[in-house]
Amino acid sequence: MKRAPRSRQRHDLYAKYHDYDSEISDLLGECGFKYLLAHATPKHRLNARLMKVLHRHPEHAPGICRYIAAYAKIPNVLAKEIENYVSANELYHAVNAQLLRSCLGKCPPAVTASFGKVCADRLLRPKPSVIQLQPSYKEALIGWALSAKTITFAEYDAIVSSEKDWWVRKCAFRELTADLFGAATYADFVNCQMRDAESEVARIAAGRLIDDNLRLTRPYGDVETTAKHSLKAARIIRSVGQPSSRINEILAYILKRNQTAYDWKVFFGAAHGHAERMTIFLKRNHESNIDAFLVQLDSWCDEVFSHIYSRLKPGRQRPSYGAALRDQTLLPHLPQLMPCFLRLHDLRLESTTAHPRSQRSGAATRRLKHRDFYSIRSDLILAFDELEANVVP
Repeated sequence: MKRAPRSRQRHDLYAKYHDYDSEISDLLGECGFKYLLAHATPKHRLNARLMKVLHRHPEHAPGICRYIAAYAKIPNVLAKEIENYVSANELYHAVNAQLLRSCLGKCPPAVTASFGKVCADRLLRPKPSVIQLQPSYKEALIGWALSAKTITFAEYDAIVSSEKDWWVRKCAFRELTADLFGAATYADFVNCQMRDAESEVARIAAGRLIDDNLRLTRPYGDVETTAKHSLKAARIIRSVGQPSSRINEILAYILKRNQTAYDWKVFFGAAHGHAERMTIFLKRNHESNIDAFLVQLDSWCDEVFSHIYSRLKPGRQRPSYGAALRDQTLLPHLPQLMPCFLRLHDLRLESTTAHPRSQRSGAATRRLKHRDFYSIRSDLILAFDELEANVVP
């Protein structure tokens, strides 16, 4: 029997696709549904059915959102259905995020105004006991609130300033333009973001300043180092200058503590370069090898304590690190730091990276794990808080 032409087969599938109101994925199967959806031209007859599929099968959200995004201007009925879906569904934030992005800037004015208010309310005035916003959903809400002009600059600035996720802060730039809040406010915000400790955010802000020909606020010494390189490449500044110490930034990252302005350059003196390189390796091992990280963290704390010892006991030769941490004459000066550093040092002695066998019992050592770090992390935060409060650089 002669096989029907492929164009006719596709036409038959489309006929089935349009003629039945039951679940499309059951009629055609998973692959057939995705194939047809990828080739479907946006039409109002399909919109309602696809929204029904989305309610029952949120796993099809990527394909359905690509279908919606193909509209140059989304019909009023479909736009209202998307608004109702996002307003009523709180379980799958990733689906809501994709829907918001697929229709951003394409809805009719009336729906844009009401939808923008819904997004601003969810972002700024959430109902009690709602799920915490997932990052992609949060940045999509920010984009919609900006695009619909349902958020003030004070509210936007507060959201970005308090946001801990660097990806959300980076994406918050997408829909921000000079005409939303005024050119002067926009320029001040961009200049402020170039001073952000997160390099990705600072570089995007530097790119905005370059692209929009904004004025750089001086002095620029506190601009993030990688952002300075962008400014130098664009010939806005002549030199990057000597980089500031990265120790505060790395300590804040690995310990999940607030970044401080402690002057580690003065604290370490001529040894600062070596101490800073050690923290760079600390950051790398924190992300890839927790056993090596804990051993190296103990080594770095050894270097820190040697400088503390020389300040508290000038002219005295420091004994071995373990013995120095047990010095009872120093304990009143640093009652939190010394026991914490000693716990970390004892933990190191259990590590296979440091020793093949325990120097005390002779038993085989083990690989240190994340739980070992988590058990001591809060004490480490208190230890460095105490150091910065009591040891003058």
